[in-house]
Amino acid sequence: MIDKKAYDGDLVSRLRNWRGLHLAHGGKLFDEAADEIERLREAIRRLADQDATLSVCDGDVTVTMDATLTDSEREAIEDAIETVSEALDLINGEDSLTTGTLRHLLERLP
Repeated sequence: MIDKKAYDGDLVSRLRNWRGLHLAHGGKLFDEAADEIERLREAIRRLADQDATLSVCDGDVTVTMDATLTDSEREAIEDAIETVSEALDLINGEDSLTTGTLRHLLERLP
């Protein structure tokens, strides 16, 4: 979820009122703004890739990153299924509680 700080006006207000900011604190403000821009760009990219959901409730904007597996995570789960299957001497796709659960996870998550 994206930090709501950008939406409650705190960061925006401080950026707009930069004239009252002591020079020594400018770097921190700019770093916060740059961090927020990066988070927003990532949220927009994830929305475009259909990996996130955008919702608005009472003026609050929330971006929820959907659960997805990377290729390496998927491969690690497949390796774990194989390792457990061999350790339990499972044959021909026979499943234990663990291997069945892991297979179901792979099916459920994109």
